[in-house]
Amino acid sequence: MVAKNFRKSFRKSFSKLVAVGALASLSSLVAATPVYPGDVVEVGNQAGSAFTPTPIAGDSNGLKRNVTFSLDGQADRRVTAGMFVLDQRAHNQPGSTWEQFYSFCLQPDVWLMPFSNPYTAFDSASSGYNAKLDELWGRNFASVASDVTAAAFQVAVWELAYDGDGSLSTGKFQLKSGGAVNALATSWLNAIDGTGPTGNITILRNNPNKPDRQDLIMASVPEPGSLALVLLGLGGLVARRKR
Repeated sequence: MVAKNFRKSFRKSFSKLVAVGALASLSSLVAATPVYPGDVVEVGNQAGSAFTPTPIAGDSNGLKRNVTFSLDGQADRRVTAGMFVLDQRAHNQPGSTWEQFYSFCLQPDVWLMPFSNPYTAFDSASSGYNAKLDELWGRNFASVASDVTAAAFQVAVWELAYDGDGSLSTGKFQLKSGGAVNALATSWLNAIDGTGPTGNITILRNNPNKPDRQDLIMASVPEPGSLALVLLGLGGLVARRKR
């Protein structure tokens, strides 16, 4: 009898725990103000530091590392590469609130700030950028959790956006610094073969005729079909708990 009651109590507690976990996952998938292709937004840096550590848990100074590269055979440049935590809000809507998003820049030779607002959102297919960026994001963005991984991801983004040959040692964009960043970025680029998962990314583009143009890559909200699957799973958990 005790064992039976224990199993019943355990199943009830476990079902509740799974349901709570599913709800937490659902809340993390849905953005408060989704950005869809065609939307026009303003981009800013409300925290005052482009490499702000929030909301990266356990990071004290931002996910970044110095790297050296050259463009089109010109003199080497030493810059900071990593993941930005920026803010966006709807354009021409003063009452809208700023919301944070993770981002990587697409022009390696242009300063991130000041931002050349406004930006128009594009999906990967219509952005005009290398489609491999979507696979890079799908395969590796979840691994960005340290200075090395963030810098390696940014370097790989620059290679695909500016050059596209997939090599950091040849072509228009060449990474001159070695070490862990070079090795990791190279391995990620070599793994892209058209069969990997995609990242459902959004590209924020501003005026291409401006000298300070700096386009941005960001994660988009899940497609309605994906959201429906999560909701369906939640419904099954609730029904099972009732039984």
